[in-house]
Amino acid sequence: MHIASPQRLIWASVCGVILALVLGAQALSSVSTKAAPDLAVSLFPANGEAREELAFKVFAGGVEQPEDAPEAAQAASDLARMAAKSDPLNPKAYAILAIAQSDEAQQRRIVEAATRINRRDLSVQGLALQHHLAESDYRKTIDTLDQILRVHPKYSAEFFPVLTQALSEEETIPEFARMLDGSSPWHGRFLTHAVTQQEALPNLALLRQQITVDDERFDRSLIVGLTRIGDVDLAEAVFRHVTGVTDSLSSTGVIDWAAAYPPFEWQLVDQPGFRAQPSQDGKQLEISIRPGKGGLIAGRLMRAPTAPFMIRITHRIAPSEQLRDVRIQLTCAGQTTAFYDERLNRADNGLRVDALPADCDHFILGINARAWSGRSALGGTIDTIEIAPMAN
Repeated sequence: MHIASPQRLIWASVCGVILALVLGAQALSSVSTKAAPDLAVSLFPANGEAREELAFKVFAGGVEQPEDAPEAAQAASDLARMAAKSDPLNPKAYAILAIAQSDEAQQRRIVEAATRINRRDLSVQGLALQHHLAESDYRKTIDTLDQILRVHPKYSAEFFPVLTQALSEEETIPEFARMLDGSSPWHGRFLTHAVTQQEALPNLALLRQQITVDDERFDRSLIVGLTRIGDVDLAEAVFRHVTGVTDSLSSTGVIDWAAAYPPFEWQLVDQPGFRAQPSQDGKQLEISIRPGKGGLIAGRLMRAPTAPFMIRITHRIAPSEQLRDVRIQLTCAGQTTAFYDERLNRADNGLRVDALPADCDHFILGINARAWSGRSALGGTIDTIEIAPMAN
């Protein structure tokens, strides 16, 4: 799939902003300076604001598509120049003069002067943004986007894709880490957007380990997303950073029933008549299955131990004659078919796994259970699951 460059996305966004400003100019308020700037200028020629609005009205009248902007700006440039002379603090006048310039160096000087005067005007900031990215100055690009979105959060839809694409460049990670400090509401909204974009996940994972985020849903989505694209090691690094866990990923020993951050903790089904949940003290897994319900009720991604090994399970599941319908399955990460599938037995003599497929560094330990229609409901607790190494 072709991915647009950050420069193209920036330009598309700036063009969208220009059109938005044009539409805004065409819906001017009833205040005489804005609704009738030509009249306001004739009544008071020194009215710099009215001259600015008149220049922008002429500019807006010549723009139907973004590519019309330079020619329309040239038509309004004399008015814009007079507006800037009457009131040197008029940001839109400078924006028009900049857009009218064919010389990039001169355009850059005008934009830099305008941003020193006004850092809130969207038209000026949009032009500054274009120049920063053309120069591959990611620090200024990200700072400008931060300024725009703090003042104009409604343009998130236009600029979030730009930020996401910029995040795909690894050299931008330190700049994002510096900026995304939670001081503006748009920071959290951007992270929520970026975590849904597959191409952003690897660098987003590196960024997550450098910033503070108080959003468990974001962290869960990031960990799950990385696992789905097959980057299990990076997903594990994020999991460790978020939880501070150092030992629960061990390939052997007793497995706890934590379920906050699947898949490195348990992913449990919670449906009417088909449910698994940790007990109140967290020491057991409670399962409840009505007749006619079944499937994978719990699963957890873990490092694969060295084979052979035993899976020892202590439980109190009833009725005992239906234990054949509770199965332990092992599925290599990234695969859909289990390489190991055995019935749960009554005695605590364990299930033996003699070998693993090649390149199976992580696997999903799954509990698959079913209560068939016409038979009793299935339920009870699984007290412990232990992975125990064996001598070859």
